[in-house]
Amino acid sequence: MYKLFIFLLAGIFASFAPLQAATPEPLQYRSFKDHERGQSLRVHLVEINLQDPRMIVGVALAHGKASGEERIRGMAERTNAVAAINGSFFHGNRITSSVGLVMREGEIIADSRHRRTSLGITSDRRFVIGIPQIKTGLHFPEKDRFQQVSGINQPRKPKQTIVYTPRFGKHTQTNQYGQEVIVEKNRIARYGRGNSFIPRNGFVISTHGKSKTEIQKLYPVGTRLSIHAEKSGEWNKVRTIITGAPHLVHEGRIHNTYFQEKLQASLKAPNSRSAVGYTHNQKLLLLNVFPEGKSKGGVTYTRLAQIMKRLGAVEALGLDGGGSTSLYVSDKGIKHGPRPVTNALIVTMTPRPLWIPGQKQPQSRFCDQNC
Repeated sequence: MYKLFIFLLAGIFASFAPLQAATPEPLQYRSFKDHERGQSLRVHLVEINLQDPRMIVGVALAHGKASGEERIRGMAERTNAVAAINGSFFHGNRITSSVGLVMREGEIIADSRHRRTSLGITSDRRFVIGIPQIKTGLHFPEKDRFQQVSGINQPRKPKQTIVYTPRFGKHTQTNQYGQEVIVEKNRIARYGRGNSFIPRNGFVISTHGKSKTEIQKLYPVGTRLSIHAEKSGEWNKVRTIITGAPHLVHEGRIHNTYFQEKLQASLKAPNSRSAVGYTHNQKLLLLNVFPEGKSKGGVTYTRLAQIMKRLGAVEALGLDGGGSTSLYVSDKGIKHGPRPVTNALIVTMTPRPLWIPGQKQPQSRFCDQNC
């Protein structure tokens, strides 16, 4: 009888052991060497198990704004992220602004009208990688009219119409050679010229190349309007977007769109690179590649695509690189790249599941400005 009891007890423990061993870690980090044409490369990889309902993927902004720069570590620690990687390309002249489209939980953070390969996240945690089928602009509900604009939270250039939200800062930082429309609580309140104050409960429409009479006719005081995104296709349910380029892997095959997306020639040379992708078994891959040791050079986009494919990515895209190439893991504090950036793709981990698979994903539980 005693032997039978021991046998049954051993069977019970044995039945539980495989279940425990099969439970995947929510986050795994590893570093390894890779070689290209005799050059040694250092690869840093973070794998996020998206089947774990505690893992929430989102976007962090430098100091909580659409314009500005901050190091990855600062953004990650302020938002309690367990992992973070540098995000979109950006212009860094007089005003720092993102290249492409950046959205967070439905809010349009920035749009330069560059439609390049982007990562989109839907409300039900589904990922989309491709060219966003989205137009941003102004919606006039009384006439059900949509007006596309030249950009959102970008430096205004000649003959452009740019929308500025409180995410941009306190003022538009525009010159006096234009007309500006101040909107409060989704109604046109008054007009201005350059460097208008951006109301916290509204936004500013800044135009160049139109007379004051034309502006008053186009945007009469009292008119109702709002900032709006017109979406189509698989991007209909996308609420969070970060733009990168090029597309590296599509449907499990190398798909380098460097030339199709007309990236600048300087990006063709080998350099430090960042990439993001996902696997067929719902793992998110965050990747940095650097030249090993003190050697110069780096990795080409073609080689970057090969690495992502070998790691099991079915879809992947490149992010900003060079001096921006940075990766952060909370328990290791990894930090590379001398240059601060304008945004980051972050992963936060809730203490317990906040959603049930198949239901709408909750908003990220972090705050990066005025909390």
